[in-house]
Amino acid sequence: MYWDKRKEGEPGAYFTVEMSLVFPIVLFVMVLLIHFTFYLYGRCILSQDTYLIAFRASILRGEAAEDRTGYIEGIAGTQFGNKYFGHRIPSLEIEAGDKEVVLHAETEASHRAMSASDLMPVGSWVHGAGARAEIIDPAARIRRIDRIGDVAKGLYESAKDKGGEE
Repeated sequence: MYWDKRKEGEPGAYFTVEMSLVFPIVLFVMVLLIHFTFYLYGRCILSQDTYLIAFRASILRGEAAEDRTGYIEGIAGTQFGNKYFGHRIPSLEIEAGDKEVVLHAETEASHRAMSASDLMPVGSWVHGAGARAEIIDPAARIRRIDRIGDVAKGLYESAKDKGGEE
């Protein structure tokens, strides 16, 4: 046809119109997936950091064990660091008793880049993680297990000797 001046194999005008509608949707979905990925990353790293702090505080011995709360507050900044991309630095609630250490951390993911659209909720997403670690003395547990093994070995040998004499 004489009015179709495009070359052989070139896309028609309909392709341009379709891409002008499809490309923004695809771009929005990709940005949304990246945003959710960073949100989940922050959530996972928060759980990990919270448990590590609780565990480290639970194995303290000596004078350091008397002030577990101070120890936790001291190492929290180092542990949290600046790895929370797109999140605020977490805040901690600490309960350090005689038998266990309980922590609850909370952080906030802001999404200002897309907050102008109706597709994103207004405000920030707050998420938290909790950790509980029993206060233990690994050396005392190992000594107790060794002692139980020694007693069992002694009882076995005693029973074996009594059985051999009869």
